[in-house]
Amino acid sequence: MKNVVVITAGTGNHTDLTIEPGTTAKDILNQLNLSGYILSKDSGQHTFGENENVYANVDDGEKLHAVSKTDVGIIPNI
Repeated sequence: MKNVVVITAGTGNHTDLTIEPGTTAKDILNQLNLSGYILSKDSGQHTFGENENVYANVDDGEKLHAVSKTDVGIIPNI
């Protein structure tokens, strides 16, 4: 099992979770009641697909980011 921290964008909430082998992004988001969000690591550098195995792609203690789907791809006014 691995421990991860999920940071929810826009709220500043940090949630500590223990995940098991085979845990998917959808599993994590459902557990946190974050419908309409996507999960990423490295502040959006790697976005997990809904059914992607997160456990196999993170290190113990890693921080993950839950970002609203509506915020992804928005270009800010400069």
